[in-house]
Order: sequence, then C-alpha cells, then structure tokens
Amino acid sequence: MLVKIFRFDPSVDCQPHYDSYSVEVRPEDKMTVMELLNYIADNLDSTLSFFSHSACHHGICGRCAVKCDGKACLACTTVLDGEDVVIEPLKADVVKDLVIQN
Repeated sequence: MLVKIFRFDPSVDCQPHYDSYSVEVRPEDKMTVMELLNYIADNLDSTLSFFSHSACHHGICGRCAVKCDGKACLACTTVLDGEDVVIEPLKADVVKDLVIQN
C-alpha cells in the first residue's frame, strides 16, 4: 500500500508537504491506522510526529483523530483495508505533522 502523510514542521518548513511510504499490508492483517503510523515511525521515518500513545487505545478519548482519505477517523480503531491511503491532521492548527493544538 502507498501511504501519503501530511508533513509540516513550522520551525523548519515554509510550506506543508506530503511524504509517501510504501508499506506491505495484507487485508487479513487488519492493521489500524495507529499501527500503520507506529510501523512507519519505527521502521521508515523516526521523524514522523503523531499522537502515538493516546490515552485510551479504545476510541474513547479522541486524541488520535486524523483524516484518512478526507474523512475524520480515530487512528486507534480505524482498520485499514490494504488500499492506498492519505493521512492528514484533523484540523489546521498543526503543531507538527499530524499533531494539532487542542
């Protein structure tokens, strides 16, 4: 699967951009968006910022909310289908990458 992720570090970048990552995910693996982000951060790009260990991991706190293909979702409970995906911050108040101000 090709994963495009919104990237922006206001201390370094003039403009937001997207980085692409190729990740092998089989539909039977039932990987969540959070697991995908953790995989990318652990294996492909350690500079990726996101709420990796949100308070609950059960879809209760909402801290891990992002947009997947333009639709709001909770990264900890949203299961991917193995298709290409674009992951963006939920709103425009970006601190860094997928981390937003509350």
